[in-house]
Amino acid sequence: MGILEQMLGKTRPGEQGIEGQSYTLPKETHDFVYPVAIRRDELEAFAELVAAEADAPPLADTSDDLQSVFDGMIGEGEVNAEELAEQLSSPRQAVEPILATWQDAVDQDIGVVYARVGAYENLLAFVKFCKQRDEDGEDPFELPETFSEAAALLKRLEAGTDTQYRALVHTDLLPDE
Repeated sequence: MGILEQMLGKTRPGEQGIEGQSYTLPKETHDFVYPVAIRRDELEAFAELVAAEADAPPLADTSDDLQSVFDGMIGEGEVNAEELAEQLSSPRQAVEPILATWQDAVDQDIGVVYARVGAYENLLAFVKFCKQRDEDGEDPFELPETFSEAAALLKRLEAGTDTQYRALVHTDLLPDE
């Protein structure tokens, strides 16, 4: 077994009309991703949005008020307001590992990050959640001034993942799922 086969896996004849050899990589250590170019300032703006949402009073602080409303409308014990508030904080928890990995990867003004399938949807859900919180008159959360730069990252990610082209990379380079 040659060094290339040890590193890349088993070889076999090329597939789909490609001449030469193909390498089979283990699925446990490799994944298909979208390489997306992003700007460092957009990434920092998105991280600022995450920090602002994390620092804002949680929706759970209103769980007693919500619980009494639910009990009156639906019936006592039918909906647990604390569980609902916890579910509403999950968009931030989904994007935090993505951003942490990307911040480590981009150390210049512009860099390339690897977006797994679903990364765009998670970031989009978080942005929508933040906009809803900002528009709620009862919620003290406010969008940071750099929100437009965070939204630009989202647009760049949308364009980068709206393609059939994907790269195959080692999972050590990717955020946790």
